Amino acid sequence: MFSGFEHTAIMAHDSKTLADWYIRMFGLHVVWDNGMTPPTYLLKAPDGSVIEVLPAAPGERTNYDQRQPGLRHLALTVTDFDAALNHLRESGVDGFWDSRQSDEAKLIFFRDPEGNVLHLIWRAKPLDA
Repeated sequence: MFSGFEHTAIMAHDSKTLADWYIRMFGLHVVWDNGMTPPTYLLKAPDGSVIEVLPAAPGERTNYDQRQPGLRHLALTVTDFDAALNHLRESGVDGFWDSRQSDEAKLIFFRDPEGNVLHLIWRAKPLDA
């Protein structure tokens, strides 16, 4: 009956700027734009996964602790971990943490410009293999 998750939504203080960052960093493309100001976008990745970037209500984000209830991070799969990490660094991303590497998997955490936690991951064998 259930076939998957259609998209993940990210509330943004500046939805246009954050969407542009995701497009530039990860090669996503806009599949839907509500045409409003501020805008809401649906952005599609090469593998078909989709994220929604929409305007947040004014106010400050509360402190984030990885053990708090709720969504923890958005994991990004890559075919070449080292090349992807170099791309991020060359594009100005910094503040990486919790790097782990083995023959089975390579991963590292970082934040997008609005502070959302992202998780770069490469697996030798996909989870469903």
